[in-house]
Amino acid sequence: MLKIILVLAVIVFVLYACTRTPGHKPDQSFQAYFDALSQQSPTREADAKQQMQRVFADISKGATAEIIREVYAESIYFNDTFKIITDRNNLIEYLSETAQSADTQVEILEVIKSKEDYYVRWRMHMAFSAVGKDIESDSVGISQLRFNKQGQITFQHDFWNSSEAFYEHLPFIGRFLIKIKQKL
Repeated sequence: MLKIILVLAVIVFVLYACTRTPGHKPDQSFQAYFDALSQQSPTREADAKQQMQRVFADISKGATAEIIREVYAESIYFNDTFKIITDRNNLIEYLSETAQSADTQVEILEVIKSKEDYYVRWRMHMAFSAVGKDIESDSVGISQLRFNKQGQITFQHDFWNSSEAFYEHLPFIGRFLIKIKQKL
């Protein structure tokens, strides 16, 4: 009987994990990216490396409301592949929760300035627990940034492999994702 309950629980979990709510559909993320870009003016001069390091070098120290208010504009577009956030207060809440649930450090490797944007290449180390399992993960990514006249971030879109760096480490769903990836 216990075996049947466990199998049913796993099936329900997998089905739930495979469903998407309308706010998380890839096409909406895609559209939100281009909508946000079209509403932004080209970036202003800013110290992209310093601003990113203030929050993300050690997120447990940098994700304070005070620092986030200094680094990010009140109205923002922030997409880290997990969430899209358009309000600084929601970003404060999100990054504070992230800082409490994962030990995360980001090392800035390079900053590139284009005509309209900054691109910050980084390496991230995360340590967290999921279902009683301690997990450590390393990944690389790039953040596309725009700044306002005050040097605050108004636009941040992160490009990184969140599946490999996060989801594949999770119990149950991780093995499922790895198997799918191997078959591609």
